[in-house]
Amino acid sequence: MQRQGCHMKFTAFIAQSLLWLTVAASPTLIGIIIGVLLSMQAGDLYSLRVPLCGFIGFVIGGLWAERIRNTIGLSTFLGKLIGMRELNKSNKNS
Repeated sequence: MQRQGCHMKFTAFIAQSLLWLTVAASPTLIGIIIGVLLSMQAGDLYSLRVPLCGFIGFVIGGLWAERIRNTIGLSTFLGKLIGMRELNKSNKNS
């Protein structure tokens, strides 16, 4: 019985980690895009601008994910974000 609880905790940890990474990925991608644009503007695509901007985006995303996790919860946040309000409104009108 003890072993089953350990598996459930591990599965919950993996699920929460994936939700956290989902929230943190958006600012990371924005940072990478900004880094690519800055590098292209400077004419030096193979510089440290892209990884540096990506890292800054990841730090911002991590802080944002922690704030969401501590306030409303990651699964609630993503559920509200993905929820199709338009579909629910159209079903009420039918």
